[in-house]
Amino acid sequence: MTFQTKKAGFSLPAASRAMRNVPMASAGHCTTHVVLGDGAGVHVQGESILEMRLQFILNARREVADMREQVRFFYGWNPAKQKQHVFDLVVTLVDGTVIAYAIKPEVRLESGRFMQEMQEVAWWVRTKGFADDVRIMSDADIQPVALHNAHIIAALRGHDDPEADLIAHRVVMDLESGAARSLRSLTIETGLSDRGYRGLLGLVRKGILEPLSHEKIRPETLMRRART
Repeated sequence: MTFQTKKAGFSLPAASRAMRNVPMASAGHCTTHVVLGDGAGVHVQGESILEMRLQFILNARREVADMREQVRFFYGWNPAKQKQHVFDLVVTLVDGTVIAYAIKPEVRLESGRFMQEMQEVAWWVRTKGFADDVRIMSDADIQPVALHNAHIIAALRGHDDPEADLIAHRVVMDLESGAARSLRSLTIETGLSDRGYRGLLGLVRKGILEPLSHEKIRPETLMRRART
């Protein structure tokens, strides 16, 4: 996911675009604040660790163009007394598709009451053209591998080393089609130590380099040129 940012100097992240601030933390409830996107990034709020984890995962997906949290949606037949649902996330994909996400722990879905409520909300969402799809996500949608790699992708926010990026790209382009080498081996070939390592991870973020298998990205992970 990419946000417009300055290319030089130090910049604070853009302010959260939430339509409401998340409630204050309490003994049984936490709030989260992260900076996602590229460059200076943008401040993103959350009402739980679960929301934050899903924010990281969606942020790492290349098909995601924009993500906004805590988005109000008004609906109902009576214009003078509208109902309201606050979507935890509204995501726009690069192809223009808009997806509204409701995020709940799996245990909150067991009774079926929330699912029934969301059926009505989803009907109004499509009727009013607010989004193309409504999805419910829970802790069951958290894949440890995806979350681990998403944290790595997020850590590259603000990475700005054109020389290392160029050399890392050259090393990857020299890989034969279908061939795989460890991330450590590729890093050594760049001759740039940690700079080369970050440059290679930047290529993972751009979809140019990828793990040979679905696994957590580590120095020993076998990598190949991404399939087009």
